[in-house]
Amino acid sequence: MKGGRNILLVDNADVSAVATNIKYQSNWNNGASTFTFEYPTAKGKLFANGSTVIFTYNGANIFYGFLFKTQISKQTYKCTAYDQLRYLKAKNSLMRQIEPLDSFLNVVAGTIGDRIRIGQIDSTEIPLSKYLFDNKTYLDMLYQSIQDNLVANSYYYTLRDNFGALDLRDTLDLRLPLIIGDNSLATDFDYSLSIDDDTYNYVKVAADNKDAGVREVYIAEDSSNIGKWGKLMLYEKVDSAMNAAQITERANMLLALKNKETETLKVDSIGDVRVFGGSGVKIEISQANLNMWAIVDSVTHKFERSQHTMTMNLVFGRWY
Repeated sequence: MKGGRNILLVDNADVSAVATNIKYQSNWNNGASTFTFEYPTAKGKLFANGSTVIFTYNGANIFYGFLFKTQISKQTYKCTAYDQLRYLKAKNSLMRQIEPLDSFLNVVAGTIGDRIRIGQIDSTEIPLSKYLFDNKTYLDMLYQSIQDNLVANSYYYTLRDNFGALDLRDTLDLRLPLIIGDNSLATDFDYSLSIDDDTYNYVKVAADNKDAGVREVYIAEDSSNIGKWGKLMLYEKVDSAMNAAQITERANMLLALKNKETETLKVDSIGDVRVFGGSGVKIEISQANLNMWAIVDSVTHKFERSQHTMTMNLVFGRWY
């Protein structure tokens, strides 16, 4: 790597001059970001797991996390680090009170440990229903609460590590002034449409009526799309404390969110340090008839000496 262009610190030791195969992968609401790199055994020492790992590129803050794995061969150390979201993989049982998503995030963060640092937390306002998370990871608790918030008011939030600070942001506010596609960064692409992954045109929501001793069922459906695609059913059981109007509203909202094709796009491009999982980017690819906003579902940045490239997996049709 060229000196002055990148800075890679492990336990405050500078390995910038000897590190190779540097990759940074960031996912949208799907676990911790991953940072991997290698360096020759003859030019560096073995660092202890838990060591702090910091990487910047051309002055931009890229990654702040902790070393979790080192593979050793005769000539090379291969290192894997994760950001602080890795600590949210721990399991526990926790009751979410009737409270907004941002409040519940603060409760979760407060139970984990001193390596969790809170950053920018947007106000989510709407109270979520009481829910017992039994033997679930903290990440699953938060991601389910993000989904519950989406169903409740159509606002989608992104949970991410922002260079060592835990952010919860309205996903709409993460749009970048960046166009990917024709004559703009992209070098290759692969586009697909699917009703196989997350598409439902028949939603059944059930709740137990303990007083009557029956399970009540509420249905929302789109007969037109059932005719085109066949019946694609989503079943969900909810807390019996919800009333009929709330359950009906949930069924209708789930149908509105899920009753559409899933569009995915993989793009290879020149790197841009601003892009992370959850970013919004404008896609303009005339060959695929695409001219719209998309969410970066995952991105892998590769830093090879003076070259920076990235591969993005993008999703459409879920932008709320």
